[in-house]
Amino acid sequence: MYMMWPQSSRQTSLLLALMGLGSAALLPRDSSSFSVKVPAVTAVDASSQIDRSFCGLAFEQSSFVRYAQDDAGKPNAFSANLIKAITSRTGGAPIIRLGGTSPDYGKYLPGQKEPALPVAEQDNYQNIGFTTIGPSYWDLTHNFPEAKYMVQVPLATTNVSETVAWAQSAVKGIGLGSIHSIQPGNEANLYADDFRGEGGVELNPPEYQGHLSNETYVGNWTKYADAILDAVKLPKGRFFTAFDVATHFGQDVQAEAYVFDVEKCFGLGIDRKNIIKEVSHHYYQRNAGTAGDLAAGLMDMSVTHNHLDQFKRRISWLKQNQPNIPFILNEVGNSLFRTNSYEFQARLGSALWQVDFYLYSMAIGVARINYQQIMHAGYDLWLPVASAGHEAQVFSNFYSQPFVADFIGASGKTRVAQLQVSGDNVPANLAVYGAYEGDVAKRIAITNLNYWNKTSSEGDRPSVTLDLSVPKGVKSVKVYHLNSPLGAGAGADTITYGGSQWTYKSLGKEVKNVRKDTETITVKDGVAKVTVQSSEAALVWL
Repeated sequence: MYMMWPQSSRQTSLLLALMGLGSAALLPRDSSSFSVKVPAVTAVDASSQIDRSFCGLAFEQSSFVRYAQDDAGKPNAFSANLIKAITSRTGGAPIIRLGGTSPDYGKYLPGQKEPALPVAEQDNYQNIGFTTIGPSYWDLTHNFPEAKYMVQVPLATTNVSETVAWAQSAVKGIGLGSIHSIQPGNEANLYADDFRGEGGVELNPPEYQGHLSNETYVGNWTKYADAILDAVKLPKGRFFTAFDVATHFGQDVQAEAYVFDVEKCFGLGIDRKNIIKEVSHHYYQRNAGTAGDLAAGLMDMSVTHNHLDQFKRRISWLKQNQPNIPFILNEVGNSLFRTNSYEFQARLGSALWQVDFYLYSMAIGVARINYQQIMHAGYDLWLPVASAGHEAQVFSNFYSQPFVADFIGASGKTRVAQLQVSGDNVPANLAVYGAYEGDVAKRIAITNLNYWNKTSSEGDRPSVTLDLSVPKGVKSVKVYHLNSPLGAGAGADTITYGGSQWTYKSLGKEVKNVRKDTETITVKDGVAKVTVQSSEAALVWL
């Protein structure tokens, strides 16, 4: 997406939070009780097996340079360690998308020495209409040697030779063995006859594409894909990512179901050469707000789930008609803003939104998510280098990733289902998900997105107790919490998952035992009682 806010000062140190609030976090005064049956997989609507690379990443073109190398020009160990903290939990390879609106209107300059221009910073917006890359750009991909790359090439340009040159240089620089797919275009449904880039530069016909219909999108996409196939030696079979539709929200959310309609475009022959590897879409929940908007903007599950439900039509059609082509979300952020609003986009509440977003996505059949990173964006997982007066740091949203990765596990056989919560007056923003391996559940994730914030909410922090009817033979469960004593508005400095933190001081490596809130709960009469506070997520290992 081409819209994307400075970090507000952190008000409370982790030490202060632990001293003043740690015990209260474990012993809530008021708890409502509900029940959750954890049946065999045959009794639930479980997903297909989840790819161990489900937790993918995406980087805006110029921003990738800063994430891939440090200020000394060496591989960015901070980024590498944080990526490993995610992928090591599942054993999957990091699938990294390189793209965005800036490269769709960008140019490959074979004589350019710099990897990408302009240089991305925390306080500058991506320079749509002026982005250029040189051959050394692709060398940076080797800084993450285990990664597989989704390479976006321009479709917005009407000069197909630019697209071919981009693809040729990528294949030469990255190597086919490290390329996951080639993706022509970015959010082509937003191409317009009067589109303007940075500074009002006109990016219109005849030099660039204007508005595209289903028919003209298919015609252009197949033309550019054919040109790449003719000029670049690629593996036979499915090697292209298609569609890459921009997000819609608000009153337009239902457009997610039909813009660049999958059934229509396949009927028009977009896959006539059987080269499409996956169908992609983008997702942002809304435009970013302020701290006061966090509860309604990101923590209302009905909004998130209703938005994701719009994709069910695409997912269902692909499963029935193209079962070998998965549906993915290859550019995701919690909200859009030209700069950043960390008080909304980078808090515990936004990290919890991300956890539930990933879990519900898996349950309805989304095959992978690539979370977007842009130097200036407020929803980032981390800032890789010091920039514009901001130190390199881990943001709150990162904490969603090890949680989700642990939920997926390393077996490669996990299937996911949302489980029903029973009882009187079940809270609206409470959800439970099961991770099944074989016939039985191995892990349970609980997301309690009911809003509580220490500095703005009245009263003690509420909680719910779930009576989990666990499979036979389970004698105890272990519960890992994603939480902060400060509640939904907490920044990364007081957030822990499983008692651990990841910081720039640790160079992205896990710092254990920062908070001792992991619990072992004895199962009694087949039931494990698990308490989860408002504005918290818990992962239960059975």
